[in-house]
Amino acid sequence: MTKTIKATLITLTASVALFVSGLVCTGFTTANAESSDEVHTHAYETSEIAATCTEQGYTLYTCTDCGETKKDNYIEAAGHSYSETPVAATCTTSGYMLYNCVDCGHTYSVQTELPKGHSYEVVVVPNTCTHKGYTTHFCTVCGYEYNDAFIDEMGHDYQTEEIAPTCTESGYTKYTCAVCDKVYLDSFVDALEHNYEETITEPTCLEGGFTTFTCLNCGDEYIASYTEPNGHTYTEIKHEVTCVTYGYTEHVCNDCNDRFITDYITAKGHNYLDILVPATPTSLGYTRHICIDCNYSYLSDYVTSGDNGYIEEPEEPVIPEPHQHTYELYVKDNAEDMKLVAMCVCEKCGDTKSGYFAVKFTDEDGVITDGYVTGRVIDYSELYGEITVTITNESGDELTTLTVKAQEKAVEPTVPVEPEQPEQPDEPTVPEEPEEPDEPTVPEQPEQPDDNTNEPTEPNEPDNSDDTDADVNDDKSNGVAIALFVMLIVLAVGGVAGFIVYKKLKNKKQK
Repeated sequence: MTKTIKATLITLTASVALFVSGLVCTGFTTANAESSDEVHTHAYETSEIAATCTEQGYTLYTCTDCGETKKDNYIEAAGHSYSETPVAATCTTSGYMLYNCVDCGHTYSVQTELPKGHSYEVVVVPNTCTHKGYTTHFCTVCGYEYNDAFIDEMGHDYQTEEIAPTCTESGYTKYTCAVCDKVYLDSFVDALEHNYEETITEPTCLEGGFTTFTCLNCGDEYIASYTEPNGHTYTEIKHEVTCVTYGYTEHVCNDCNDRFITDYITAKGHNYLDILVPATPTSLGYTRHICIDCNYSYLSDYVTSGDNGYIEEPEEPVIPEPHQHTYELYVKDNAEDMKLVAMCVCEKCGDTKSGYFAVKFTDEDGVITDGYVTGRVIDYSELYGEITVTITNESGDELTTLTVKAQEKAVEPTVPVEPEQPEQPDEPTVPEEPEEPDEPTVPEQPEQPDDNTNEPTEPNEPDNSDDTDADVNDDKSNGVAIALFVMLIVLAVGGVAGFIVYKKLKNKKQK
């Protein structure tokens, strides 16, 4: 109701003001207007004033010429739109509901609960030798605290201990409080002197020697008289490479067992011979892979009787039933090493054995080389060309025949052909008398260096001998010498060529 009356009063006031301003603008506010030509016509600009929580909204008209204003189209105030925020009570303050207008920020509060009061926890702090005791009351909610019930300090209760002097420290009397462990000292006595004993430490491979001086009274020590280390004295131990382990050289010190490793050789890996054990109506077939170097083996490719496909490997290893071994010879050619691996394998279970084999090598020219082995390896690296290998057992029964490729045939060194001797003339040819040369040209003397080194040598005078017989004999000797020199060159070239061929064949044989 109050809002309605207030709005009506505002409307009436605005209407009266508008009427009065209209009279002024139209020239009727004064009787002194000289004529109707002086009447002013307003040119209004319009602006909308929004209503707030406590104020009306309206339309404002402002004359751009004279500044006169008027209002209409009033809108009632919107009123506050409050949000509510509860605030809990504390030990010393009340709780309340806070109302906050979300539009204009106006706030007020309404109490909802009284202060809760403190919730104290009591802690008794005992007195000590130097500090009073007391009781602390601590609020577990807000942290407020206060103290009361104070008790005077106790004072120290000292215990006495006599500390004897040492080589480096003075003696004294020590007073220790039995309650708080406070300590003070008095009655000091001077320190003693050291009484050292010597201990000699001999040098080792890496550590130098020295002498340790140790005090017999207090154990203090110091070191002096250093000597240089001896250094290691190593012995080399060669470990051969295997299928699964590196080969290497181990260097072990004879004195301290220090060791280091060099010359690593990568493990060779297994060299398998694959043995197919056929399936029977009562047993699985499989392929047995046997390493010819270390005897490691494993099974794979299981099949059933009459089945050409693979089956999964059984969870438990296949143990063949007891039977009489029936061995068959298997031969694998390691062409790179020029070696055959011969193994006798049981057709039923894959068991292997090595035994005596008689071996016959036949080369391309029909040359036969006999031999025998008592293990697995048949070496043909010493032979040349294409070789037919025949293997028989102890009884002379032929087990197998196969052809392998050995080294390339050695090239026979070419024997140098002895050069023909030149025909010996019946009579020595007398050379024509050489013309008398002109005076020898003397070279220009080079500039003399500062240090007089590298002086030029005077040219030799030409030989103008007239001894014809000497010239003939010299020419004959020269011819023979030239012939011998040519023969020596030919023989040397042939020998070098033969030696090179021999070395190549030997190196290849060793490989």
